[in-house]
Amino acid sequence: MIKLIAIDLDGTLYTTKRSITEPVRSALRRAIENEIQPVIVTGRGWRGAEIALESLEMDFPYICSAGALLRSGMNGSTIHARTFHQHSELLHVINFAYENGCGLIAEPEIGTPYWFGPDKMNDIMDPLTIKETFRSIRSIKPEKDFDQPLLKVTITADFDTLGKAEKLIQAHCLSIHQVYSGIQYIDLTANGVNKGSALQALAKFRGLQPSEIAAIGDQEIDFQMLKFSGLPIAMSNAVPSLFNIAKWIAPSNDEDGVAWAINEILKQ
Repeated sequence: MIKLIAIDLDGTLYTTKRSITEPVRSALRRAIENEIQPVIVTGRGWRGAEIALESLEMDFPYICSAGALLRSGMNGSTIHARTFHQHSELLHVINFAYENGCGLIAEPEIGTPYWFGPDKMNDIMDPLTIKETFRSIRSIKPEKDFDQPLLKVTITADFDTLGKAEKLIQAHCLSIHQVYSGIQYIDLTANGVNKGSALQALAKFRGLQPSEIAAIGDQEIDFQMLKFSGLPIAMSNAVPSLFNIAKWIAPSNDEDGVAWAINEILKQ
């Protein structure tokens, strides 16, 4: 019996217009009424997760920062957190950003995130990420500001530039985990940190088995959480790698796929 459903945000809970439809809201309410706990699982920082909860007018646990932080809810307690402080390795990424005009968003465990990059990055980032960066501290010297324990660093650039950054990280940042969270973003966390590891920590905290957990997502960053769950669900708009491990394929994020998945679970 499913007792918890982990739900990605972008491309899953959100439509392509970054909204949440009424059928999805209603399905989430029905899940809660039937004692199935929804959990937002996102690569975004805590602000991004809480913006979604505010939009839903609901409050429940969330995993954010690509799995580096797990909280009990809005302004809630931290259940699990993993930072990294590999500054000598991160300097390679910072220098790459200087040379290639990339944007960088650094999330400390406590306090306001830092944003470094040219204003033209606004043409690449999605509106919610732009909103988050406006609330961040503008960094002029990331080599100084980023020298602290961090939950996550996000590189934002065009797809070709990210491909070059990926090779740089593979060569010089052996202690840092990287994953694409979208075609314009690479998320950097501590090795071993991903959405799946955070979902596993939540399962342990709540005393749940993988067979009692469903997970739904659409991007490569969602692979590990789907792999951990007993009921992995890929959106029809997902990357091909998720179809290989999914037990169910839900309609797309513009076709109320999350509502469909919850309704199918309730039928069980």
